[in-house]
Amino acid sequence: MAPICRGRVVSWTNDVDVDVMRDSGSTSCVVPTNLVRETQKTGTMSLCMLIDGTVKRYPTAIFELDTPYLSGGRVQALCMAIQCMTLS
Repeated sequence: MAPICRGRVVSWTNDVDVDVMRDSGSTSCVVPTNLVRETQKTGTMSLCMLIDGTVKRYPTAIFELDTPYLSGGRVQALCMAIQCMTLS
């Protein structure tokens, strides 16, 4: 399976098609903050160690996912302002 594929972030008001990347070294699910609605936020923060070793706190939200990697059920995800660029 390709490391980047199509998937859906399912919210209670609409579905959003997204590109999904699987990081086999990650123990967390991450979603961009621009996909998070206020009703999905949990009001809690979780710690995350980044690739450079720094530890940061991020808000969490509950989502339903439909991807080749995860589907069905609710997932608690870290909400991050993600800047993505296409690699060539």
